[in-house]
Amino acid sequence: MPVSSSDPVLRRKIAAHARPAPEPPDGTAEAATGFTRALRHAAAPFEGLGLQAGAALARREAGLTAALAALPEAGLLAVIEAEGGARGLVALSPGMVDALVEVQTTGRVDAGELPPREVTRIDEALVREFLDFTLAAFAQETAELPGRDWPARLVHGSRVPDRGQVSLLLPEGRYLVLVADLGFEGVTRRASVVLLLPPEGAGAMPGSSATATGPAPADPDWCRARQGMIDRMPLPLEAVLMRVTRPLAEVDRLAVGDLIPFGAGELAHVTLETGAGAAVLCGRLGQIGGRRALRLPGAPAP
Repeated sequence: MPVSSSDPVLRRKIAAHARPAPEPPDGTAEAATGFTRALRHAAAPFEGLGLQAGAALARREAGLTAALAALPEAGLLAVIEAEGGARGLVALSPGMVDALVEVQTTGRVDAGELPPREVTRIDEALVREFLDFTLAAFAQETAELPGRDWPARLVHGSRVPDRGQVSLLLPEGRYLVLVADLGFEGVTRRASVVLLLPPEGAGAMPGSSATATGPAPADPDWCRARQGMIDRMPLPLEAVLMRVTRPLAEVDRLAVGDLIPFGAGELAHVTLETGAGAAVLCGRLGQIGGRRALRLPGAPAP
């Protein structure tokens, strides 16, 4: 029998007995389980690491500031990126960085815990494979989760040397924070790994929302300010005269006063490189005023 709009009592009774709409699935708990399993998979190739991963913690933060509070105060911090441009973060505590370096250089994790130190390029190279394994395994473990609202695949991007710049790299949003407290077999040292997962499709920074006709024009004042900031950033450069490869036994025997010969042609092929190893310019070694100098292409003769 149809319900008349003039019968509010009957309508209220029907509404009271109506089934509520089902809640959308929340994959938070499953993401924590998948993160723990991914860390165990990633640690398997590192013989001697003895990683012990308990249950990870997962929580959703409403804003970027709250999400960043979960990061360890020191250690390695790197951007993780999705194909659509969404960005998140991965952080390794100093204990995790040291353990990965130790197990790849000495074959075991030392019992004594080291004080926090500056992460070097060598550290970054030695932990990168573990991060790649972790992200790949996490994507596989969570691929079929019904409540997944983060990008399906995130890859390791670049290290963030200045944590004060993180707010410029990531937009505001509702991030999923995963924190794993870790240990190592046979020692009492502790470590942690933290993931900040962006919501899927969160690839645009604030103020860059696109319309049906294309992206909004950039603010000229903001562009000038950004370019000025970039122009003032220091960029260490290294002049590389030559590179040689020698057997490890020969390098181990090197002492003060030993000579490493090279040909005269090496002086004509000096490479100017950034700290990350990217070649900027090539030149030749010369001399100005009795001091060594690097002459770059197109520079006037002294």
